[in-house]
Amino acid sequence: MSKLPAFRVIAPYRFNPLGAHIDHQGGAVLARTLDRHTLLLGKAIAQPELRLTACFGDQEHSCQASLGAIPDDADRWARYAFAAAHVMHQRHTLHCGLEARVTGSMIAAGLSSSASYLLAILTALAEANDLSLTPTQLVDGVREVEHQWLGLTNGLQDQLSIVHGQSGAISRLDVDAGCATHIADPAEAQQVSWLLCFSGVSRELVGSGFNTRVAECLEAAGLLHAGASRLGDVPEAGRSESALSQLPDHLARRARHVFTEMQRVDAGAAAWGRGDIAGFGELMNHSCQSSITQYESGSEWLVTLHEIASSTLGVYGNRFSGGGYGGCLVMLADRARSAEIAAAVLDRYVSRYPDMGGKAHCFVAGEAGGVCVERLPEDGVL
Repeated sequence: MSKLPAFRVIAPYRFNPLGAHIDHQGGAVLARTLDRHTLLLGKAIAQPELRLTACFGDQEHSCQASLGAIPDDADRWARYAFAAAHVMHQRHTLHCGLEARVTGSMIAAGLSSSASYLLAILTALAEANDLSLTPTQLVDGVREVEHQWLGLTNGLQDQLSIVHGQSGAISRLDVDAGCATHIADPAEAQQVSWLLCFSGVSRELVGSGFNTRVAECLEAAGLLHAGASRLGDVPEAGRSESALSQLPDHLARRARHVFTEMQRVDAGAAAWGRGDIAGFGELMNHSCQSSITQYESGSEWLVTLHEIASSTLGVYGNRFSGGGYGGCLVMLADRARSAEIAAAVLDRYVSRYPDMGGKAHCFVAGEAGGVCVERLPEDGVL
């Protein structure tokens, strides 16, 4: 390929130790970024176009369209990118186009690869047009793409987690304010690793039941308190078991999960801050059980992984990453035994699901910060 001035955008993936299914209901979330990411190599072009090559796994997708256009025949990855360009063009009237090559290390694994991808595209378009986007503008841009162009009704958890990622800390995300505070890893964190196990089953939010659960939460909120548009708007008096008992059973379960998960996030932030690793792990276990029994989001594969990890020595706690419809299980594990734990969990899982051999795998989530941009030398190769 020709030698051209270029820049690099790195947008990390994320996982959430606590805060399952509550960001869209106004609940705070705990998050970490990890050393898996979307990598974009790009350059500004004079033509008002987006020229993109996306390489994920063994598949390569190439697309090209005018800025602001979203072709009807665009495949998934092209549609994401064109929608991001459309939003940026509407907001900032872009004068330069973008030529870019994008790769991702883990797609549809419940680690917010889609939000990472969108943040990479938005950041690259800003870089190509000499714009400086604030964290709030990045977060809002992803939300507009997801809600208006991708048909999702999710909250801000994914993009907030990535934008505010900080190495050596857990981020406590305030989804209403769109900001984060950071809880530095205590000394006791040196004794543990964040061990992730990919189930081998991809996670997709569209068509997964995600939107149905969100709608059920909103229905429960309106029944618990007149005028409440989400469960986070329900006052304390409306969150009691007595109040929940007045709801249809399935709506009571959704609300119960949301209210107790909000409490677990607060308890988890305090536990991490004081170095209570065992207590934090127990909260993760309770969160996962509530996701399964109350929110009813766990797929067969993730539930099996949760059961295996829960009975594995050296695992303090575990829960689904993302919605639990596919993707990864997150484990807080004894650092000295991480390799042994990974092998034991994977062996038992593949014994149950032989077809996942070669697909499922475990890895330690390393440290990472938020989205970053690096200018490449003038003779850098795109």
